[in-house]
Amino acid sequence: MRFVFCFVVLFGLVSCELLRLLDGHNSGGEGGPPSKRCIRTCSGNTGSGTTTWTASTGSHIGAYTDIDMTGCSFIKMPNVVSNLNGKSYMWYSQGHTACYSLTTTSCRVFTYAHRDYETVELAEKQGWYISWIAVGEADCHN
Repeated sequence: MRFVFCFVVLFGLVSCELLRLLDGHNSGGEGGPPSKRCIRTCSGNTGSGTTTWTASTGSHIGAYTDIDMTGCSFIKMPNVVSNLNGKSYMWYSQGHTACYSLTTTSCRVFTYAHRDYETVELAEKQGWYISWIAVGEADCHN
């Protein structure tokens, strides 16, 4: 088994590393080559100072933004960890570590600012953005 990890996140770009795991116990059929399972680590951010925050409606309060993972080529839903970044006041918010409507290509992150602040206004003024890391099964050929 060989593992290679590399994380580089600059200017809203997505960085991906593919880990190829060779399973010696699964021959892939009679006389066939062993099957390969690929695990991809992919990371990025929604853009420092350029993230679009949308006011939530309905039962949700606060604001949301979407994480785009289309460049990761996941074939199953990945595990995603997210973090809120910006100039200041991130400690006023809650909820930004949960991914809603998770798919193989995206998820939505909600946040809510405490006190008397409008979440979208505060997020834009303070340059809030989401950094994320996703790990999941990927197509071995991409």
